[in-house]
Amino acid sequence: MGAVAVLQAGSWGTTLATILARDGGRRVTLWTREAAQAERIAAERENRRYLPGIRVPDSVAVTADLRRALADADDVIVAAPSIGVPALRDRVGSLLRAGQYVLSATKGLAEDGRRMSELWTEVVGASRVAVLSGPNISREIAAGHPAATVVAAAEPETARRLQTVVGTPMFRAYTDADVVGVELCGALKNIVALGAGAIDGMGYGDNAKAGFMTRGLAEIARFGFAHGANPLTVAGLAGVGDLIVTCFSKHSRNRTVGDLLAQGLSLPQIRERLGGQIAEGLTTAEAAYRAAAAEGVSMPITEQTHLVLSEGKPIRQAMRDLMRRERGEEIAGPLAEVSRLIASAAAARRG
Repeated sequence: MGAVAVLQAGSWGTTLATILARDGGRRVTLWTREAAQAERIAAERENRRYLPGIRVPDSVAVTADLRRALADADDVIVAAPSIGVPALRDRVGSLLRAGQYVLSATKGLAEDGRRMSELWTEVVGASRVAVLSGPNISREIAAGHPAATVVAAAEPETARRLQTVVGTPMFRAYTDADVVGVELCGALKNIVALGAGAIDGMGYGDNAKAGFMTRGLAEIARFGFAHGANPLTVAGLAGVGDLIVTCFSKHSRNRTVGDLLAQGLSLPQIRERLGGQIAEGLTTAEAAYRAAAAEGVSMPITEQTHLVLSEGKPIRQAMRDLMRRERGEEIAGPLAEVSRLIASAAAARRG
């Protein structure tokens, strides 16, 4: 089997390196930015900072030398936080060889609103880039629990290649051609999860949370369609599947951040609680808000999230303002939104 480089050693990167070596029988090199962290993981066979209690197989090589990590890899999986991907892309670009494929496992947007696959396409071309997304809580997957995921790529052969790379007996990978939709679902659900966590923190109950998630899914479909996504993607693993787990799991950082905000903690206090872990929704909310405002896409949940995070609006007031919006026709929620978008696209083609 081919060799894989996993960049970098957060909880998700460590999980992928672990299951690919342990369950997939692949040769894996795990790269981390800090030499001291690489030495600790290699010696202790555990990433105590980000994934305590999970053994990293002896066969996983751990290094802080990026050139070494990429040297023998046939495929590269990037699991770095979105805020660090542009700089990492610039370092990796000159080291990649012809024939190496990049699988982006980052669920977020760059500060300028670009998707991660767009950044990687600039250095390797669209035909060698794919994205990984789905209801993938890292600790459960690392523990060997069953999970499913989606590998999306513009080229079907690329999707199938990387499906084979990441799939294991307990990590079932499906392919998809909708790179835009899969990627945006993975990024935007984090915004909804912040609000779902706030609902938990305010004690508003399950009805409020279910309604909020459903309207959030419609918002994701609307934004995705405006960027060329297949609106039906929201009904799959990358859409509703990932949204459910991120809004409900006790391991979800974005849900936790919303919960803590509602309890009155400040963002600096919450970041300290996260212990270096990144909640992608915090940066994605601002990027998505700016993009939606510029393009005239209605995203009331994203707008209120922006007001809470960037302008200090009280969370309870944001929730009240969402409830006071002009009443509309629901019909079938996100499915109605999807149907409307598909009909609009068909009419445009006929015109």
